[in-house]
Amino acid sequence: MKKSSVFTFSLILVLLRALCCEGCWKHEKEALININSVYFDNNLPWVDTTDCCKWDRVECNSTSGRVVKLDLSRGINYPALGLWLLNYSHFLVFEDMKNLNLSSNDISSCVETEALGLNHLEILDLSYNFGVNILSCVLESSSLKVLYLKTNKLDATSYQGLFSKLINLEVVDMTMCEFSDDDDIASALSALPSLKSLNLEFCTQLNRRSLHSFSKLKTLEILDLAMVEFEDSNLHSSGRFHHLSLNVFLNMVQESYENVLRHHLTTTNNWKYHADKEEFAWPSNLQFLGLSGNNFSNEVFSSLSGLRHLKFLDISRNQLKGSLDISGLSSSNLEILDFSQNDITNFVVNQDWPGLKMLKELSISYNEFKGPLQPYFANFSSLRKLNLSNNNFTGNIGSSLASLTSLEYLAFDGNQFEVPISFTLFFNHSNLKFIYGNGNKVILDSHSSMKKWVPKFQLQVLSLSSTTESHSLPIPSFLHYQYNLTYLDFTGCKLEGEFPKWLLENNTKMTYLVLKNCSFTQFQPPSYPHLHLAEMKVSDNSISGQITRYNISSFFPNLEILDMSENAINGSIPREFGRMKLLQTLDLSNNHLSGEIPHELSNMSSLQTLDLSHNQLTKFIFGVGHQSTGSISSLDISNNQLVGKIPSLIKNMSGLEHLSMSNNHFEGSIPLELAELKNLIYLDLSQNNLIGVIPPFVNSSVNTIHLNNNHLSGLSKRTFRGSSSLKLLELSHNEVTHSIQDMVEDLSFTELKILLLKGNHFNGDIPSQLCKLKDLSILDLSQNNLTGVIPKCLGRMPFYNEYPEELERLLHGIIRSPYSRFDRQLPNVQERANFTSKRRTDTYVGSILAYMSAIDLSHNKLKGNIPSEIGNLTRILSLDLSHNFLTGKIPTTFSKLHQTESLDLSFNKLSGEIPTQLSELTFLSSFNVSYNNLSGAIERKGQFLTFEESCFTGNPLLCGPPLARSCNPAPVVLPNDSDSGSWVDMLVFCVTFAVSYTSFLLVTAAALYINPYWRQLSFYYAELVSLNCY
Repeated sequence: MKKSSVFTFSLILVLLRALCCEGCWKHEKEALININSVYFDNNLPWVDTTDCCKWDRVECNSTSGRVVKLDLSRGINYPALGLWLLNYSHFLVFEDMKNLNLSSNDISSCVETEALGLNHLEILDLSYNFGVNILSCVLESSSLKVLYLKTNKLDATSYQGLFSKLINLEVVDMTMCEFSDDDDIASALSALPSLKSLNLEFCTQLNRRSLHSFSKLKTLEILDLAMVEFEDSNLHSSGRFHHLSLNVFLNMVQESYENVLRHHLTTTNNWKYHADKEEFAWPSNLQFLGLSGNNFSNEVFSSLSGLRHLKFLDISRNQLKGSLDISGLSSSNLEILDFSQNDITNFVVNQDWPGLKMLKELSISYNEFKGPLQPYFANFSSLRKLNLSNNNFTGNIGSSLASLTSLEYLAFDGNQFEVPISFTLFFNHSNLKFIYGNGNKVILDSHSSMKKWVPKFQLQVLSLSSTTESHSLPIPSFLHYQYNLTYLDFTGCKLEGEFPKWLLENNTKMTYLVLKNCSFTQFQPPSYPHLHLAEMKVSDNSISGQITRYNISSFFPNLEILDMSENAINGSIPREFGRMKLLQTLDLSNNHLSGEIPHELSNMSSLQTLDLSHNQLTKFIFGVGHQSTGSISSLDISNNQLVGKIPSLIKNMSGLEHLSMSNNHFEGSIPLELAELKNLIYLDLSQNNLIGVIPPFVNSSVNTIHLNNNHLSGLSKRTFRGSSSLKLLELSHNEVTHSIQDMVEDLSFTELKILLLKGNHFNGDIPSQLCKLKDLSILDLSQNNLTGVIPKCLGRMPFYNEYPEELERLLHGIIRSPYSRFDRQLPNVQERANFTSKRRTDTYVGSILAYMSAIDLSHNKLKGNIPSEIGNLTRILSLDLSHNFLTGKIPTTFSKLHQTESLDLSFNKLSGEIPTQLSELTFLSSFNVSYNNLSGAIERKGQFLTFEESCFTGNPLLCGPPLARSCNPAPVVLPNDSDSGSWVDMLVFCVTFAVSYTSFLLVTAAALYINPYWRQLSFYYAELVSLNCY
């Protein structure tokens, strides 16, 4: 009998499969093909001769072969259809359908919503359709459990009757929806008897009536009201709550309860709500509540006392300050509590509060806690995760954490804790797996503590990038007993000895090893290949010797990042690096490597970043004679001894974004192919021996060009005409003989912020087209042959970075590709520029350069008056017009240069007085008007009291301190004859006269006696005079 039943059941299965066509049901396949034709214009790759259960966007039940999930999002031919009606009759054949996704299709409304064939539908997604009547597409199915309506225009009140029929609906997501002004969405949704999760994030036009109706949602456990724009500005009653934002979990249907508990809410919200404390109540069954990103004060906790089921509370990024009384949470069953990013200095807690002992996760990062950990932390005995990061804690970290033996995750980054290198403070923490302690101080504890001890824990992550006052520290002995480490960082801890290869041998799953800024002297690979290590950084140690003797490619076959920079490694670059097929970043900079750059590196298909700078490499054959890789995006070979020409085969590096070849001995011209690299963003060829003309950067994406300190002599036609993204151009100290007019015309199409042309042979007048560069903040045209007058329009330019943060990001190599919405960091980019200010030449780097604003027109042949409009540059920091032929007076408008720190007008032909108002420029620390024709008295007050004599010298008619020349010289007093001392003066005169006369006679007689010719000549003239007299 049993065998007969089995046979009958098998026969039924065979017959059922016979009804299907190649795995799926025939009539369902036909319906899918019809949907592809009607809505997708046959663009979906659904082939009639194949099994529809294997089609993209289709999922079938593995047993019955019937369609249970269908994804039609972002694919309907809506550009041709526009807003259109959806007819559910096309879906009636899918009787076992459980999940239907119709999002992002511009559906306006629906017909045939009864859809009696969709009786098993549980999940319906109608998001991003923007239809006003999209709720007409919600099926009146009692089986529906999850409904997504993101980014639509809803009139929920009109469909209150619909909601009453969805008796099993548990999750509703209305993110970014718009409601009518009178829509009471909460009251409408209160008709859902099973609602557990509601998301109204980014929704607009919620009114007070709707807000107060949330208390009606008796079954609600998850609520999200983040980023809601509350518009009823008249609600300013005597309420005590000022800002409210809820960001709570929405994915309970897809995540386990444990994952939900571990999820951390982060929202930013400025939704304002004013209500009386007694009028507002949270849904009583809430388990997850997020109040992140608002302006709640400490008083908010009094409203939370009745939430007995609350397990998760996120009140991060609010206005909590000072000592915080959290006793109001004593009635809850909190397991996760997040106070991060506030200004809390301490907790006021009841030591007997049972809730303290039930907490499993606590975060107080980014607050103002100071001093040692308070004793009440020891009461959190059930804590598994504790985040103390970015406060001002001090002292030994172990004293208050010894009793928290359940800890699995501990983060205390960015404090001032003292962390004993022995780690004996964690002796009893058998569950500890993750330690993040970057930015603290590692200390050498007692000698007894350094003895070997066997820990009870097995760490997975140990990140302790910190500082130490010790010259060197021993490697912690407990590491010898760790076998599960995947991430280890001891940067800055000055660990000494040989490279600990045993760490890699013991921890075979290690993927990230960082031992930067330690004191290791010799590198040793493990005894056998390590297959999991992906990133190894051992820079800034004392590793010496050659690395060619180690077959690194064999020991680390899967390495992706290798950083051995800032050591004392010598010898040549191993060719075997070319066999590391997964290597993406190779940094060997700041060593003593010599010889050639091997061409094998250009065959690495995954290599993206190569830094060989600051070595003694002499030969660049990278890619020469071989097919260069197009994968490299960053190449830095600067500060070497490379010679020869820049190879034109560099054009094969089509993905190159960052190229630095500065401070070498490259010669010849710049290859045209280099300027044609479409993805190039940063180019530095400075301090070489390059000659010829600068090639045109036509349609280039480059935003930074350094060509200074070469022997370039000219510009191509329209050199920068197509470089609209150019932000910084440095051509200083070349031999460019060109009209400044043509140069400026090219640059007028760019968004240039920094232009440095110092030390060339540019000639002609400064054109008014220069004033089209509205984004310019630094202009250096000094040491050229410019003539004519200073354009008045310069005074109408801002010479100020309105958004310095944007330029700062660029100068640090943070860029956004035109084909991506996300920022990227170009490696090894720290922008710099040389500029003369305050009578000295400095190199401005990174952030300082972003906030600098300056004009330098010195050492030219400019003439005429200084335009008074220059005084309108109220935000400029440095102005240098020295060593020209400027005439006229110093404009009184210079008194408006309130932020100027350096003003140099020396070596001109300026006349008149120094405007007294300049002494009121409080930021002026360097001032020079020497060697002009200025006159009058120097004002001695304010900043002028700090300037030395050299700032004013060379002006004959200028007087007063600090010059020695007085503006009111004392009168000359003649001696009186009746003075009693006159006979002394007469005596002195007589004696002096007698001595002088006698000396003259003696000298004359001696000369005539010695020289016969003079003697004969003197007698001749004496005789001639005597004869004439008679």
